[in-house]
Amino acid sequence: MMNFMFIFGATNSYGVFSTYYLNVRFPTTSATTLSWIGSLITTSMFCLNTFTGALADKKGYRFTAYIGTVVCTIAYILASFSSKVWQLMLTQGVLFGVGASFLLAPTNSLAAQWFDKYRGLATGISIAGSSIGGLWFTVATQSIMDQIGPEWALRILGILTLVVTGTMNMFYFQRVPPKPRKRIIELSVTKRLTFWLIALELFAAYAGYWALVFYIGTTAKQIGGTLQDGSHLLLVLNAGTVIGRVITGYIADKFGSINTLAVSLILTVAIEVPLWMTAK
Repeated sequence: MMNFMFIFGATNSYGVFSTYYLNVRFPTTSATTLSWIGSLITTSMFCLNTFTGALADKKGYRFTAYIGTVVCTIAYILASFSSKVWQLMLTQGVLFGVGASFLLAPTNSLAAQWFDKYRGLATGISIAGSSIGGLWFTVATQSIMDQIGPEWALRILGILTLVVTGTMNMFYFQRVPPKPRKRIIELSVTKRLTFWLIALELFAAYAGYWALVFYIGTTAKQIGGTLQDGSHLLLVLNAGTVIGRVITGYIADKFGSINTLAVSLILTVAIEVPLWMTAK
């Protein structure tokens, strides 16, 4: 849970930086351009998981996680000295995403290895750490930015990432030895319809989710709110996902993961579409 806080806390709270960049630091830069910073975090993180997962299987979870800790820390520190948008894209965006990928691969696999009957609940609680991270990352980042500026906010987050994830990595123990791989990427899975259906579902789900996370603060500012109002909305969003991730994990143990996923997606569409259609 702790490492999920720092892996996804940065992305779940990026709306704070996005709002600041768009309205204060780079007011003449378009929102589309600035959104690349946050988008590159998630893109780098998820696209590299195929390779970092293979590395974790071969070299061990702890070794891989420590690479992620070092890279994420360096990314934060370099971002704090960046003065151009393209520099933030490379540091806060790409470099942090690469480091997060090294942390995510082993972290994603641990809970499922140590639980059987309550695997869904354990995984839900573990992943809820990402939302909890979004909660306190949002509050801490906004507070630090208001008091000593965004540069020190990035440096402090980097130091916290080094200390906390570096400590948590020591407790990464594999229960199940990895199966030997003939190749890094098993292209045979691309021949299955299930693979493409899951890929399509994740594409749609994350496209909607991250757009909301990145732009909710800016939208609040555009309709007359303050930077703090945007942070408060981001807090509410992250608080809701904490509850949802734990509850759906418990339900998945009772009724099956696929059934739970299908119902969750249907409810999401049924609730969100009317809201977006009537939004101004």
